[in-house]
Amino acid sequence: MNIWLVMTGEPLALYGERPHRIGILSEVLSTLGHSVTWWTTTFDHQSKSYLFDNNKHIDVQANLSMKFLHSNKPYKKNVSLSRIINHGEVAQQFTALAKNESKPDLILCCYPTIELAYEATKFGQEMSIPVVVDVRDLWPDIFLDAIPSFARPFGKLALKNYYSKTKYIFKNCTAITAVSKKYLTWTESFSERVIDSRDSVFPLAYKRSEEESDDRAEVIEHFEKLGVDSEKIIVWFVGTFGRTYDLSPIIEAARAIDNPRVQFVFTGEGEQGELWKKMASDLDNVIFTGWVDKKGIAYLSKVASIGLMAYRKGAPQGLPNKVFEYLAAGLPILSSLETETKDLLEYHEVGFTYEASDFRDFQTKLEDLVANPAKLEMLGKQASKSFVENYSADTVYVDMANYLCNTIQEYKNRT
Repeated sequence: MNIWLVMTGEPLALYGERPHRIGILSEVLSTLGHSVTWWTTTFDHQSKSYLFDNNKHIDVQANLSMKFLHSNKPYKKNVSLSRIINHGEVAQQFTALAKNESKPDLILCCYPTIELAYEATKFGQEMSIPVVVDVRDLWPDIFLDAIPSFARPFGKLALKNYYSKTKYIFKNCTAITAVSKKYLTWTESFSERVIDSRDSVFPLAYKRSEEESDDRAEVIEHFEKLGVDSEKIIVWFVGTFGRTYDLSPIIEAARAIDNPRVQFVFTGEGEQGELWKKMASDLDNVIFTGWVDKKGIAYLSKVASIGLMAYRKGAPQGLPNKVFEYLAAGLPILSSLETETKDLLEYHEVGFTYEASDFRDFQTKLEDLVANPAKLEMLGKQASKSFVENYSADTVYVDMANYLCNTIQEYKNRT
């Protein structure tokens, strides 16, 4: 089959990053013998910098190529007019280039971005190509969550164009997949149909790699120079320092905890990074590592004791990547999410939920784990077990690849 994957914003294995959902799926599909084209952008969302200064085509390996769509508008903040312009320009490039390519058997387009999902769905309609929309985040609703409740009617009016495009996407796509059941059900208000057998849930599975787990001397030396102490109980956060996260209560807890055996390691960068670094500037039990490569991530996941999911109160994330990354590393999880993540932690018995913004609640739960090594070990073993049984990329994305092939066949049978 000839399959297009449309997704911008993921880290790229092509540049030494850990592959995420579409990166792994592209490898699985190409290995199974399908011809895969991954449409992405020249602008790297993580580093906020350009990979190329124009549209680019790269043949990555047998059966797998990448098309980089260029926008002339960069952005520095995740929530900004510049980002909206960037997304619009990337979508325009897709429309301009797609019509000159060989017609695919199926398009899988991630949602968001709204602009790209809209153009991909529209293209599929015009060309009689089945389009599967994969829901990763609840745009544009997530924007309304960022403003006071009294102003939301005005916010929804301002987002009228986004809501109109969202309705078009889910009413006209062939099928819908999502990272969680809640996300899949959310689409019903836009599609005006009930979720049925054509739709499916595929969680954000994670891929373990023995190569990434190597303890290389230079990696260890790098983190030791930063102050990371592998002999301590490391509470580890990895992610973007964006608006939906909140490390402030964690830093307050780090100040209050009187236990030299506990160390907090924060991996990532973002718009709130300077604020948090300033808050923790006088603390020797808090380490900021900045962005690290996949070897660094592998090392930190091995020496960490607890995975931290520190979100602001009311954050909309359902089941983000971090859950499965921590489970793959066999790490118990402390999370502030009151969404499906909380249900997962309780169901699999792999961690606990603390009240967002309440550093004392976080401190209490953390100190309970620290004081009970056997409990910490049991949670870690359960985390690893639940990952292997439910969230391994080797299982999830093979199933997703088969689902896409079945969708193609069912579409052909109907038409």
